[in-house]
Amino acid sequence: ALKALVATASLELGIDIGAVDLVCQLESPRSITTFLQRVGRSGHSLGLTPKGILFPNTRDELVECAALVRAVRSGRLDRVYPSVAPLDILAQQIVAEVACEPWTEDELFRLIQNAWPYAGLSRKDFDEIVEMMSEGIAVGSGRVAHYIHRDQINGVLRGRRCARSTAIQCGGAIPEIADYRVIAEPDGTFVGTLDEDFSIESMAGDIFLLGSTSWRIKRIEAAGVVRVEDAHGAPPNIPFWNGEAPGRTLELSEEVSRLRVDLAQRLEEPGVLKWLESECALTPEAAEQVVRYVRVQRDSMGIVPSQQDIVFERFFDESGGQQLVVHAPFGARINRAWGLALRKRFCVGFDFELQAAASDDAMLLSIGPNNSFPLEAMF
Repeated sequence: ALKALVATASLELGIDIGAVDLVCQLESPRSITTFLQRVGRSGHSLGLTPKGILFPNTRDELVECAALVRAVRSGRLDRVYPSVAPLDILAQQIVAEVACEPWTEDELFRLIQNAWPYAGLSRKDFDEIVEMMSEGIAVGSGRVAHYIHRDQINGVLRGRRCARSTAIQCGGAIPEIADYRVIAEPDGTFVGTLDEDFSIESMAGDIFLLGSTSWRIKRIEAAGVVRVEDAHGAPPNIPFWNGEAPGRTLELSEEVSRLRVDLAQRLEEPGVLKWLESECALTPEAAEQVVRYVRVQRDSMGIVPSQQDIVFERFFDESGGQQLVVHAPFGARINRAWGLALRKRFCVGFDFELQAAASDDAMLLSIGPNNSFPLEAMF
């Protein structure tokens, strides 16, 4: 009886609702396979065809969605990269097996190697996991997680009392995201929390915004505490963190680059709008926006950024800080690693602190105001 159903990733899990006629995808799904799976929830009746509409929020997303439809029409899918011998899952399986019955180490090792992901598992890695699960994980001055009793004389593994309940209740590989407590000095006032990734990537002297106040980091403690002091309104550094949204897949990033290149080569052709409409299933208004956007990029920078042509752009922000944008549509997973590597290389090579951030289409290296360091010296 519902006229509309609002969902997140739930419809991606293969749940069939026969009465769904149309799927409206807000923003880019960042994956060819994800888009097909979500649109495939519609039209589940005899003689019907699944239908979906993409609604991008920005012009960059519009280009990405156009490339996505083009990839679907060409029959392209994202490549699946199965994990090879993941040790966290290995630890869970070892505990689960020995919780049910005793195993000799040799027999358990051969059993695990029968599974394809662990066919190449080394005995060294296996022994180290067994040792960790039997001796516990070092935490502070003690150890926790003693799940296995290891008889090293007879080479037999048995589950401890807590092994069975742990195997049942704690299965899965979703990482826990911890928060760091932010303590203001000198009075020791608790002012909030920071994401673990953000805290680890930060260092003493960095300024961040929490609430409406700027704070300067004094030190970061191993116990999950960030000691700060009032920065008295100083502008914050470029924040770097890993968001919950997944980065664009490698295959879709290649399609975005290919569409940019193909469109840039046709900008002066009279039929470019019709070509784009038919190639990417765009409306006339959307096709005109894409052409105008790519043309402005080409005219302002002399080239359209792609995976073959990477553009470095420097500018000064309103506070006087220098910003270097590396236009590279490789996807956030590659750009984030690349940006961190550049940041570390420049910090070590020039003894000068930088901030880094990344998106699916670019990396940003930032130097705060009141610094005269020439970014062009890096290249």
